[in-house]
Amino acid sequence: MSDIVIRRPVESDFPAIGEIYADPAVVLQTSQLPFGTANFWGTFYRQRDPNSVELVAEVDGRTVGHLGILTNSSPRRKHVASFGISVHSDYHGKGVGKALVAAMLELTDNWLNIVRLELTVFTDNPSAIALYERFGFEREGVARAASLKLGSYADLLTMARVRLE
Repeated sequence: MSDIVIRRPVESDFPAIGEIYADPAVVLQTSQLPFGTANFWGTFYRQRDPNSVELVAEVDGRTVGHLGILTNSSPRRKHVASFGISVHSDYHGKGVGKALVAAMLELTDNWLNIVRLELTVFTDNPSAIALYERFGFEREGVARAASLKLGSYADLLTMARVRLE
């Protein structure tokens, strides 16, 4: 596999981002609904919250991963951000998620002044949980029956990385 390039998305990435979120393995581990289209993702990004920062991962010219950071505009929570990440299943276990999280932390730590970075992840996604823990995220609690997944309620784990230096 070639080098992983992390960059900001451009409009030509929307079809590939749509493919990532249409991947059945990805749909199972996100809060997105299936059947998203390139048009849907194009509209989504054009209307995206101005407090968000988006990154994509590219391998051999193919957009294979996406990460979105949502910062807060509230004066008392400007130091807090949340994020979501998805990697096409063809690239699971190949360092794409690791590269996206590392790039995100470079931004949040050194450019966005984020002290608390938080996320939720399905409790049945041990590889994602292990990735986050490698980067210093800690488990904070489980929200029982917090999401619908394949017709059943599923638990979400809340994790956070707090940098109080």
